[in-house]
Amino acid sequence: MRVKIALFVILIFTYSIYYLLESIGVNEHHDDLVWAFLTSVTFLLTLLIDVYLFFAIAKEDAYKWGID
Repeated sequence: MRVKIALFVILIFTYSIYYLLESIGVNEHHDDLVWAFLTSVTFLLTLLIDVYLFFAIAKEDAYKWGID
């Protein structure tokens, strides 16, 4: 159950980052080098935070395979 909660939290967090990037108009500036770099850093940080959130919320349930 904790894995499902973790995935839901990740979904909400990632969508909020997407909404933030969409609201400031990132896709209008994809050809600008500075915007592209900052967007890439934002994507990388989002991925790292997603992984951290998953293991922080799921804890030991993340390592169970459900075979038991």
